[in-house]
Amino acid sequence: MPSAPRQPHFLMATLFNAGTSMKQITGVAPSGSMGSGYNLASFKRAMQANPDFIGQDAGSTDMGPYYHGADQPFLPMSAYRRDLAVMLQAARAAKIPLLIGSAITNGSNRTLQLMIGLVREVAAEHKLSFKLAVIGAEIDKSYLKRKIEAGPIEPMGPEGILTAQVVDAAGPIVAQMGMEPFMQALQAGAEVIIAGRACDDAIFAALPVLRGFDPGLSLHCGKILECAGLSAVPYDLGEPMIGRVRQDHFEVEPGNPGSRCTTVSVAGHSLYERSDPFLQAGPGGLNDLTHASFEQTDDRTVRVRGSAYVKDTQYRVKLEAAEQLGYRSIVVVGIRDAVMIQELDGVLEHARERAEERFGLRENGISLFFRAYGKDGVMGELEPDRDPPAKEVGLVIDAVAPDQNTATAVAMFTRGVLQHAHYPGILTTAGNMAYPFSPFGIPVGPAYRFSVYHLMPVADACECFPIHYETIRN
Repeated sequence: MPSAPRQPHFLMATLFNAGTSMKQITGVAPSGSMGSGYNLASFKRAMQANPDFIGQDAGSTDMGPYYHGADQPFLPMSAYRRDLAVMLQAARAAKIPLLIGSAITNGSNRTLQLMIGLVREVAAEHKLSFKLAVIGAEIDKSYLKRKIEAGPIEPMGPEGILTAQVVDAAGPIVAQMGMEPFMQALQAGAEVIIAGRACDDAIFAALPVLRGFDPGLSLHCGKILECAGLSAVPYDLGEPMIGRVRQDHFEVEPGNPGSRCTTVSVAGHSLYERSDPFLQAGPGGLNDLTHASFEQTDDRTVRVRGSAYVKDTQYRVKLEAAEQLGYRSIVVVGIRDAVMIQELDGVLEHARERAEERFGLRENGISLFFRAYGKDGVMGELEPDRDPPAKEVGLVIDAVAPDQNTATAVAMFTRGVLQHAHYPGILTTAGNMAYPFSPFGIPVGPAYRFSVYHLMPVADACECFPIHYETIRN
């Protein structure tokens, strides 16, 4: 019969205040994205820093709306399992908590349960026992509609106020949790915490704030840790990072002895994914870096002071979801005909007109896009640098229609018009486009867009994040 799991050492004392004699809380982030792999030698070296916890971000909206709408993990499950096995064994060997947020990708109930399945598999394989906390983040749609009736839920982007119709059309809707659910689970003695959608820095700030350290410093340190080696030189998402939160500052240091943090790399990463250089909003408040300072303490370590957390008068959480638009098909072609490239805008407009005549794009809910990489494929009409003309262009014909067959038909018809297009100065009636793939038309499957990106007021920071506890015994 296996012995009962040992209680984590941080529960041997009550909460600490800023004046505590405790000098620091040390956290390790194995990588900037779970499932992407990490340097095992660097991780082992980072664990020699005797960390108080291991934290890992496992999801994002960065991958686009498909994974939210289709409720699918971004990477193969084998990739997540590989990273989990290393982290879980290391955390249990050191008797420290393991905190994983946004499990996995969108943090819905489905993907959260996929991760819990991996946890049980790995624990059984390596005979690990511990108290597990599972924190849900998917929002019940009936609950959300009652929230809408109680008052407007404001958008964060171009969308309008959230409506019941938008809720019904969306896939799973998740809320982004802050530190508090993690803190509640830690207080209850959880040794492994697997959470749904979570604010990245909150994963790493929870234990320091629970111990009484400054939330502004803790969240800023979490901001650096959540992307791990991207804050170092050379930057590498797969390189671990060590963070030490202290009474009036924090320090960060790479796990790889060949990497180093610099004031520029750490300050630069403090601006990562930000619309404001000083203010970073999050669940329940914002972190103000107006007075933050960055100091090089040795060749590899940077010390940061002055980060300040400002609470909102009303605690709000961000909601995320995507709705299906239809089905997508694409055709990828290469163009190296200098004359065609010169006349490409007119050629594409003519192809769009022909597709409109053939399929009635607007009236039948069909979208047709062109992405001319090498010309303006990334920025489109906003591209400022259009001289000299490109030597070659990679053109993606992108059609979205109510069904897959129609999407493929539109993409292939448009390809045919372009293949034999007539334009000023043309020297050949065919052969002006090269195809890297056969078949030419590629059915991509369901197409989605983000439709819920709103801020929901809550009465309590843990209101919509239920916690389930389970004892894993092996």
